[in-house]
Amino acid sequence: MKRICRLSAILLTAAVFAGCAVVPAMPERQDPFSGLGLPKAAPLAGEPGQSGHPDISIAIVASANTKATVDFGHKALAGSETDKWLKQEFVLFQRNFGNVVHAGSISEAWAAGVDLVAVLDVYEQTRNSCKYEETVVFLSPGNVEIDRVHGATEIPFRGPFSINAVLKECVEDMQSKIERGIRGSRPLREFALNKSGKATALASTPATRTLPDILRPVFKGRADDLSFAIVVGIERYSRVPQADFAERDAQAMTEYLLAMGYPRRNIIHLAGQEASYSSLKKYLESWLPKNIKPNSRVFFYFSGHGAPDTETGEAYLLPWDGDPSFLKDTAYPTKRLYEQLAALPAREIFVATDACFSGAGGRSVLAKGVRPLVLKVDTEPVSSEKLTVFAASSKEQITGTLEEKGHGMFTYYFLRGIGGEARDASGRVTAKGLHNYLTPRVQDEARRQNRDQEPVLHGRGDRELNRFF
Repeated sequence: MKRICRLSAILLTAAVFAGCAVVPAMPERQDPFSGLGLPKAAPLAGEPGQSGHPDISIAIVASANTKATVDFGHKALAGSETDKWLKQEFVLFQRNFGNVVHAGSISEAWAAGVDLVAVLDVYEQTRNSCKYEETVVFLSPGNVEIDRVHGATEIPFRGPFSINAVLKECVEDMQSKIERGIRGSRPLREFALNKSGKATALASTPATRTLPDILRPVFKGRADDLSFAIVVGIERYSRVPQADFAERDAQAMTEYLLAMGYPRRNIIHLAGQEASYSSLKKYLESWLPKNIKPNSRVFFYFSGHGAPDTETGEAYLLPWDGDPSFLKDTAYPTKRLYEQLAALPAREIFVATDACFSGAGGRSVLAKGVRPLVLKVDTEPVSSEKLTVFAASSKEQITGTLEEKGHGMFTYYFLRGIGGEARDASGRVTAKGLHNYLTPRVQDEARRQNRDQEPVLHGRGDRELNRFF
């Protein structure tokens, strides 16, 4: 009997590694608040390097995604590291908070008399690699969201018998990211200070913003297995001021791409710390070339800071760990981006960047001590018949946000346009039609902020981004 069980485990592990149909699929991902009766809200900024919050008591509630992940772990991975992960998760919270309890629902959590409720949302996509995404949403009394901590990790399996070792690495990497986020949370620190009556140190902290839901599509297109996308959103940087709403922009863009027929498994979504220089480079220069075929459609989206080289005028996309003082070593040149994309054997390639490169503010940064006098920034894409590029503004302008919408100004109207408002009489959303739709709207909003911003289109105007049948 032991030999049979051992053989079954070996076959199951091999099936997971090979991606065979023996492994049940994870259910479709739900909203973290699914079934909890709570609204969705935006994350607040945190600060790195702080300690835990021992004065706060907390109750942990598992989301529908977390329950599905646990169930998947037991069915597909024969338990494996799942039970250990659950215990380690509880220990992680005990290490960072005072009294910690489990609860089956929000109402049960508050009945325990705790200070805060933590909704734990974990989604696992293990197949040929261990892939986890985890978000912890912190709620204060009245179910008001005060912060959310997010982390994601993906580690490839190294062979059919490496699964447990890789899962262990995966769990450790994920929990390290979540713990850093918890300890660096300014809203949690402020909550603890308010509770203890020591809030004077943060008296100048701006009031919590209440934002509308992230913009979401209301259409569903036909699935296309040859469509691939890389979506990048970086709000809280490691070295420079944050780019407001950038991660909300990226999340919304991912949802629109899914609705446009891009398969979830063909979309790489990099947010926050996951949007490092090395991640950007490996997915652009290794992952895309390995997957793109002659009839493929490719979409690259970036929301965050841009930066100009003050000596050469070259424009860079700034990753999470980018340093404006060392752009050549830590940031990704837009020229290199266009060259990499243009070299792909794809049918058509779309690029949309909600960043700017003037160095004069908005979503652009400069090295410390440098004055924003860069007037000749090279942002032109390489000449390619298949490359269509949307930029949020011209090279001498700065990009802006819509505070009341919780999105970048360019991204908000870009999404509304591809969502149907820019379609022509035949139901097509073309590049030219989308540009004609969003330009006057962005210009009008920018004028209300006493500045100029005009989106730019490079490439063929007849390229079709979306179609409504």
